[in-house]
Amino acid sequence: MASRSFPVLVVTGETSGEQHAAGLIGQIEARNPDWKVQWFGSGGPQMAAAGVQLLEDVSQLAAVGPWEALSQMGTYWALYRRILSEVGRRRPKLAILVDFPEFNLKLARRLKKMKVPVCYFIGPQVWAWRPGRINQIKRWVDLMLVIFPFEQDYYRQRGIDAHYVGNPSIGLRKLLREFQNGSSPGPESSQPPMVALLPGSRRKEVESILPVQLDAAAWVARHHPVRFEVSKAPAIPVTQLESVYQAWQKRGNPALELEIQEEEASRLLSRARCAIVKSGTSTLEATILNVPFAMVYRISRPSWYLARPLVQVDTYCLANLIAEERIVPEFVQDQATGANIGSYLLELLQDPGRRDQVRTQLELVSRKLGEQNAYQESAKQVGRLLS
Repeated sequence: MASRSFPVLVVTGETSGEQHAAGLIGQIEARNPDWKVQWFGSGGPQMAAAGVQLLEDVSQLAAVGPWEALSQMGTYWALYRRILSEVGRRRPKLAILVDFPEFNLKLARRLKKMKVPVCYFIGPQVWAWRPGRINQIKRWVDLMLVIFPFEQDYYRQRGIDAHYVGNPSIGLRKLLREFQNGSSPGPESSQPPMVALLPGSRRKEVESILPVQLDAAAWVARHHPVRFEVSKAPAIPVTQLESVYQAWQKRGNPALELEIQEEEASRLLSRARCAIVKSGTSTLEATILNVPFAMVYRISRPSWYLARPLVQVDTYCLANLIAEERIVPEFVQDQATGANIGSYLLELLQDPGRRDQVRTQLELVSRKLGEQNAYQESAKQVGRLLS
């Protein structure tokens, strides 16, 4: 077959999104070796390594809520204009938008007017909040690639071409089998037990979430021998985590047996007895790894009051959404206190039967995700669209 050469726009705006974009790009190229794609768009180092010409490195820009996002508005607006300028100049054969809905839905509208087909990978959670966006997606998006089983029916019932491609986190099952087979130390071998703290991948959310996690850690440490390891996301400097911890100590809190780890969050989770996890993708990773955890979600009060009326669900944890029942406790906003979270963690640490019960529930949720490789299946759907 003759070689095909054409440009494709790829747009994402945070660390998790660019990881998924890079994974998808790799599979598209593997499936179509005769294509010579000129990738361009926004992202970070992983996308650059995958061959994307970055118009902007946005790995440090992601905001945690609508109030915080205002501080980045000028940068986002400049990026929006530059992308549209490049689209007009290069005329891409396809635009692949990954997550980042506040930005990408606005972009999709203009791309549609410019007659660029739009594929959305990991779309807005319209089933959870701002359901009015479904009308925008119907008008502006040609193909939705969704990562939760229930999303496919949700979109299709509303007249949108949507395909469940599997969940990118499913690959963690290999890691789960490693420590189940003894090639990794496993969560029960730590003496004293280790509790993982995952405060997030955005600077603003770390400032908000980590102090609450430290409050819970101190509460647990007063009642049970324990040590803690904090997961450092790629976009978060070690100095920021150290600064938050030092500021927390200066408020009269005790020193903790605590280490900051730069390994992948999934590796850290696989070694943990249990965890305190910020809402989002990491809760799904803990679910697939069968690590009992408490979910915490807290944003600034202005963002909370702006966003809360738009929320359509009463749960923030992906494990609970997939299970369609509350199997993981959610400590949200004012409920996110050291005593509340610590009490649950202490229950998990002191009661092996309770831990086993939660692990079984998490395993059942994980099975609902199926076995599909999300990047391979997405590449197949993108190939269908391009052909």
